[in-house]
Amino acid sequence: MTDFASQSNSEARISGLEPTHDNMELDEGDDELVAELPVYLSTTLADHLYLFQYPLRNVPFLKNGPTAARMKPNAKMVELDLPLNTRSSHYSTERGEDFAMGMNDKAIKTAYDRRMEEHEEEKMGRFAHKNKEEELLDKITMTSTNIPVQTNYLVGVIHENEVHLTPLNTMIQMRPGLTYIDKIDQKYKDANKRIQDVEKQEEEAKTGPSQSKAQAVQLSAKNSGNEGTARRNLYSMAVRNADEEAWQAMAYYDEHTIQAESVFPNLYSKSREALSSNMTHMDYLDRLSGIKKEPSE
Repeated sequence: MTDFASQSNSEARISGLEPTHDNMELDEGDDELVAELPVYLSTTLADHLYLFQYPLRNVPFLKNGPTAARMKPNAKMVELDLPLNTRSSHYSTERGEDFAMGMNDKAIKTAYDRRMEEHEEEKMGRFAHKNKEEELLDKITMTSTNIPVQTNYLVGVIHENEVHLTPLNTMIQMRPGLTYIDKIDQKYKDANKRIQDVEKQEEEAKTGPSQSKAQAVQLSAKNSGNEGTARRNLYSMAVRNADEEAWQAMAYYDEHTIQAESVFPNLYSKSREALSSNMTHMDYLDRLSGIKKEPSE
């Protein structure tokens, strides 16, 4: 193989080293050369290929694949919704009801809220019936973490006795997102604040309004260094840009669908222009070994 950096959508010639006598004896055994295939480089999908890793999942998606997908192209963020079997014997209905509070925008009802609802229902002569199935956590959202690429990755396919390679530039790891827990925590804080407001109103109704006045307080932060401040500002800007970018709904198709099959041919190179390598055989082997040679004095 050769260096593909010089030109894209082109053929790379496979050239081997001159075999020594010892290597020839070894090759005559079990390590027989059975074929030589030309290698082609394609960049048609180079900017659109993502490698998805699932560190906490050891089984592939079968029938219960993602039901929804979202993406932020600029931030390279992905979300996948995986269904949960709420009728499984391993599913806790009680915990499912608790976690479902983080999947909607309904406020947590306090004792005062329930008392008001019961009063209204008695006046109207009707009673509410809650739907247990709608209040269960029936999906889990996988969120992405971008993994810095430490080396060069390629996606390779063999087509008509030819090897076609496409560079892979983006790798992400998918893990369960727990934003619904943060949302539940915020709902409890809001509910406690409502309770405090009601108790304060009841107390003021008995004793009269409080005479205390709010006073403005001005705070200033010391500059701890221009370098650290610039780094924090850069990180804050990246986070802010990612938060401000809108999620785009995506359709998820697995490898067995017609849609995936229609995209697959884009991995084949359409050019047959030959590449010229600027590396020697020893340079190529040094590059493969990953061992950095110390400069000679």
